[in-house]
Amino acid sequence: MEWVLLGLLILALPIMTIASFVMALGLRQRTRVLEAKVEGLERALISGLPQSHTAAAPPPEQLEPPSEDEAETLGSPTEEPADAVTPEPTPEPDIPEWAQAAREDTPDAAEAVPAAPRPGLEERLGSRWAVWVGGVALALGGFLLVRFSVEQGYFGPGMRVMGAALLALVLVAAGEWFRRRERGAAFAGIPSAHVPSVLTAAGTATAFATVYASYALYDFISPATAFVLLGLVSLATLTASVLHGPALAALGLLAALVSPLLVSTDEPEPWALVIYLLFPVAASYALARFRLWKWLAVSAALGAALWGGFLILAFSAGHAPPLLSHIVLQALLAIALLVVDPNRGVEEERANPDPLGLGVLALFAGLGGLAMTVSLDGGTRALFGGIMVGVYVATAVRIAPAAAGAALAAAIAGATLFLWPVAREARAEPQNVLPGGAGSIPMPETLSLYLTFAIGSGAAVALGSLWRLLRGARLPFVTIASYAGAATVGPLALLVIAYWRVAGFDKSIPFALVAAGLGLAATYAARLMRTREAEAPVLALGTGAFAAAAVAALALGLTFALDKGMLTVAFALAALGTAWVGWLCRIPALRYVVGAIGILVLGRVIWDPTLTGGDLGTTPILNWLLWGYGVPAVSFGLAAVILARHGRDAITQLCESLSIVFAALLVFFQIRHALNGGDVLKEASSLVEAGLMVTSSLLFSLVMVRFDARRRDPVYRVASLLFGAFSLAVSFGLLAVVDNPAFSGDAIPGGAIFNGLLLGYLIPALAAFAVAWYARPNRPAWYVYTAAGLGLFLHLLYMLLEIRRLFQGPVVSLWRMTGETELWVYSLALIAMGVLLLAIGLLWNLRLARLLSGAYILAAVLKVFLVDLANLEGALRALSFIGLGLVLVGIGLAYQKLLLRTRPGPPPPRTPIAAPPQ
Repeated sequence: MEWVLLGLLILALPIMTIASFVMALGLRQRTRVLEAKVEGLERALISGLPQSHTAAAPPPEQLEPPSEDEAETLGSPTEEPADAVTPEPTPEPDIPEWAQAAREDTPDAAEAVPAAPRPGLEERLGSRWAVWVGGVALALGGFLLVRFSVEQGYFGPGMRVMGAALLALVLVAAGEWFRRRERGAAFAGIPSAHVPSVLTAAGTATAFATVYASYALYDFISPATAFVLLGLVSLATLTASVLHGPALAALGLLAALVSPLLVSTDEPEPWALVIYLLFPVAASYALARFRLWKWLAVSAALGAALWGGFLILAFSAGHAPPLLSHIVLQALLAIALLVVDPNRGVEEERANPDPLGLGVLALFAGLGGLAMTVSLDGGTRALFGGIMVGVYVATAVRIAPAAAGAALAAAIAGATLFLWPVAREARAEPQNVLPGGAGSIPMPETLSLYLTFAIGSGAAVALGSLWRLLRGARLPFVTIASYAGAATVGPLALLVIAYWRVAGFDKSIPFALVAAGLGLAATYAARLMRTREAEAPVLALGTGAFAAAAVAALALGLTFALDKGMLTVAFALAALGTAWVGWLCRIPALRYVVGAIGILVLGRVIWDPTLTGGDLGTTPILNWLLWGYGVPAVSFGLAAVILARHGRDAITQLCESLSIVFAALLVFFQIRHALNGGDVLKEASSLVEAGLMVTSSLLFSLVMVRFDARRRDPVYRVASLLFGAFSLAVSFGLLAVVDNPAFSGDAIPGGAIFNGLLLGYLIPALAAFAVAWYARPNRPAWYVYTAAGLGLFLHLLYMLLEIRRLFQGPVVSLWRMTGETELWVYSLALIAMGVLLLAIGLLWNLRLARLLSGAYILAAVLKVFLVDLANLEGALRALSFIGLGLVLVGIGLAYQKLLLRTRPGPPPPRTPIAAPPQ
């Protein structure tokens, strides 16, 4: 025991030293205050201050303590002429009359006294951080002392708990005592140190640890009692923060949210946890509202959301009611304080979106969507989704800055429909079946509930948003756009999700009828909005949105009713309709809707370019490809034309790009469909198919070059480059290697002349030459030479393979024996093509033709010297060299006689002009 007392005495020495230092600091500050006030009074008397003013001076303890610099400045009074007369001014508010008079009678004194300097690093270290570090050290010291006593066995468990509780009370009482003393300016020199807050926080943390130790370490109390006591400590901490500041509020909220994690039991009670969480979160909201601490309210909302996510992951489906109740109740609290309360009474002209409110709405909307992943029965799922949708729609309608809440309501309904296992639940009812094309009677109960929820939630979002639009003539543009988007896109998206989950993208007449009804409703809404445009032209946005929704609903209905009708076709038609409505109604903002639809379709094409798979039938051309790719190509092309009337921008270029993409896909897949018996997903290719692919790609590139020559546009330039790159890849990958009959060993289809080599090599070569020819005026030289080189390469392959076809028959594999005559004919053909192209280039002065002829002649030279010299014998070898020599000599003569003659001669010599006579 003596050692314990000695240890306490040693610990008390630094505490007494610190307390003495604080008391001395307080006395020093008060002495400074008194000295400064006396000097001020003396200065006022010297300058002739009236007696009434000096009598009105307040007691010194009410004055703010000046700094050392201020005291030195005040100690040097300024001189004033005796004849100076200063009128007595009217005292300013918030300044005592005596101080006002003294300042006016001594005008230089105010200039002589500088403003209080901002605290430096030394002051912050000494007056702020030291207190906080000291509080932490105090808590750790108490913890270590208790730990030491436990290790030495000085105190039993009961004594430890009682000592900790007593220490908590002492710290809280000390914090309250310091708070009251600080209010009397005892520690005025360190007003931001939060000494009372630190002591109170240490006390509440100790109380928190005491309750937890009583439960977890010593089993003195039951889990239920520990749970209640921890909650009471947390609420007491939040209550005390009203007096002690935000730091204690943060500690209390954190302790309240962490408390349930510290109490474990074999039989958890979710309802008790849900009810418990209501109290600290609601108390935090109330405290935040009272003290205007927005950060505390946001922290409480985040904590409640985190607990919701934990409940979703921790509890099973049997605990669904308390889990869903927690989400609903916490969402109501957060919306009431952070969305509704701050935006009440906001004028419609200023009802711009509230970022914080929208963040809170999005947080709990995401939590509601996550809750749908839990295994729930149909009735519980529909009830929870309906409550959340109703709350969000009501908030969006009531609070204009939260207009995006209507879109979030649609998102919650969409998540409910998407994650609802409707097919599995419907199949669990053996007396019924899933609906077919026209539906089934009687319909499964689960399916009826599913469709009822879909219709009800969609109608709530659409009608609530429409009603608010009709009453919001003075709303800002962004807010009207939010309502219009929720009222149109929301129901359409829910219709698509329900169609997907129930019909599985198959033909469905009932869904087509629903889409038609939705289109009629959107048309009527557009007419209503049209009648209100005279009050506010900005409502034209709503008119255009509902008109576009009507077109989109019509497109969806056609897609639902027709076989293989995919959403891509519907969205393409919706884009065309939206562009047309935007131009007709003079609503430029609708072009952004077209852009959004275009981005959606582009993502769909990138994800799966085939769109519908390979079951397309065997009819060439007139198959579903014509509908699935042709309609979007035409739709986006027309949409680009309509949008271009208001100017070419990125959205117009996007529509043009999509039109080009769908047109190319239509051609490519039609080629595959025709040559593979309707199987567009077949992995292997053929010579004819690869040749037609290259030809089509080059023709697309040629069209893009011609369009770019007519009107310079990056879309055409990029498209021509992409088509050219695709042609190069297929040519060098498939035509030159994979599908080359010389390597593959496949027989060449057709006869000796009219065969697959024409479609595989000759026609693509001519297309490449055409691209090079038409690209000369407006494309770079490298582009022209690349196209010409591709044409040369393909034509060379055609010529060599055609000669081999004439000598070898349909199979032209390289392992078949090559005769001397065949080798000599190759040389003759190369020389003949070179001479022909040279003649064309010289007669019409075409440099490109001359360059191509040079390539053929070079190939002939290499062939003669490398191949003929080693493989030919007798007359054929001689004829090869003789023919090559004659051709080379003839080329030289042709260049000398024809090409050089066309060049202009040297200019005539200048004749000197005689100088005029003087």
